Amino acid sequence: MKSVHGLVVKYSVMFRLMITIGLLECIGGVRINRLQVPEVTQLGDPVVLDCDYTLEESLDDGLVVKWFFNETPTPIYQWIPNKKPQELGILKGRLDLEYSASTDTNSVHRALHIIQPGPDLSGDYTCFVSTFSSEDRKTKRMLVFVPEKRLELRQEHVGDGTLQVVCSAEGVFPKPNMSLHVGNSEVNSSKVAVQERAGLFDIRATAEVPSLNGPEEFSCELRIPQANYTVRKEAIYYPASGNTFHSSSAVLESVLLILNVLFVLRKC
Repeated sequence: MKSVHGLVVKYSVMFRLMITIGLLECIGGVRINRLQVPEVTQLGDPVVLDCDYTLEESLDDGLVVKWFFNETPTPIYQWIPNKKPQELGILKGRLDLEYSASTDTNSVHRALHIIQPGPDLSGDYTCFVSTFSSEDRKTKRMLVFVPEKRLELRQEHVGDGTLQVVCSAEGVFPKPNMSLHVGNSEVNSSKVAVQERAGLFDIRATAEVPSLNGPEEFSCELRIPQANYTVRKEAIYYPASGNTFHSSSAVLESVLLILNVLFVLRKC
């Protein structure tokens, strides 16, 4: 009987403890409902990172909202109600501190309004909300991608009846992929080289193909898989004497030049 009584007392204490912990969690003070961080944004486009939380009015003492970037131990943003928001670290000078996420005095400056995001702001963002009695945090990742400054597709004559197709792009982030195509087929023998410069990537793809017997459509495809971004450039090249080939625009320029010369000679 004593053993049974002891078990009853033991489980009764555990049950009461579980109820107490549950009640404390229910009135814990703060809970982040939704962390809105875009997965992908583009260089220079203003973006808002919002941290929507619920706060018990009776337990709002000591409210502090902090944002952290990656694994840095110091916050990049801090706000205490009735005080001016602070931009710190990598976000210094890059926020609109007048931005209001709500009309509630306890959450008006909870969000980050980044005016001009750059690739260096790609990473994990953690919103940390705390009071004297409770705290909560959530983390999401954002990618700031940078499209190419220009995408070039050109041809070069390397002799021995061999032609070289070259595609290049500059100033891309994150590290891109590139492929060359003839018609609907990818050139598997193409060589791709990527070079990092000032935090951005330059990429170049080259392929050697036999001299042309007729017009061929060549294309170059640049891809940034993380951003679901693809851009393509196409050109039609024609065979020419001397085992060289030109794009249709180059052929048109040559024809116009010949017509101009004939017109001048006729006037003479």
